[in-house]
Amino acid sequence: MRVLITGLGRRRSRTLNGGLAALGFDVLDAADVTGAGPLRRLPDVVLLECGIVDREVLAFCRRLRSELQAPIIAVTHRVDLGAWLRGHDNGIDDYVVQPFGLQELAARLRLAVAPPRPPLTPGPPRRITAGPLVVSEDSRTVTVHGQRVALRPKEYQLLVVLARQAGTVLARDQLIARLWPAGWDGAERSLEVHVASLRSKLALPGMIATVRGVGYRLVTPESFLRLNPDTVRLLREDAAEREREAAAA
Repeated sequence: MRVLITGLGRRRSRTLNGGLAALGFDVLDAADVTGAGPLRRLPDVVLLECGIVDREVLAFCRRLRSELQAPIIAVTHRVDLGAWLRGHDNGIDDYVVQPFGLQELAARLRLAVAPPRPPLTPGPPRRITAGPLVVSEDSRTVTVHGQRVALRPKEYQLLVVLARQAGTVLARDQLIARLWPAGWDGAERSLEVHVASLRSKLALPGMIATVRGVGYRLVTPESFLRLNPDTVRLLREDAAEREREAAAA
């Protein structure tokens, strides 16, 4: 597995280079966030030290995301929900909070490129329809009022779990156990981030309901059926504008 390390500083880069190489990783090193330059060898995953999620880091992530689809894991001293959302919206897939062990980091890197787990309910791929929302599991596509919605793998997996049991309240612990590795302290916050991102991209207010103190439920109120494509477009434009404002903050 090829890992691009960038923004870590020379001393830490050398340490991680040797440690990850000893664990079987092919390490590609880049000097810093602003000088990574063109990538001659495409990495499978990117490890980025950001300290804090600032504009420079977000701009770099957007550029990197436009060039490749490799997951981006950010190494940071701390991260709150707002920073996590801004990072997620700009291409960061996961965070590793310092201090961390090399084995933990290696596990997170492998997990980032692991193929999705099989569906919660066994059986052949199928088409799930919930009001204007259609999830086609055979093609792994999602549409709202016939318009394609681009989702990241984890967002898609979360939506499938919710849609397969539409109307049923799924506990947070149940969703975390299904979609995140056991024992990871950041899973609860990651779930919140992915729910928020999913709501924004679907642009169907109220479809993913929060059941306070329990978890989430996918609902299909009749009001969704009255949303026409122009309304959906306006909702998405509003959501995109909020994301741009958050990224510029």
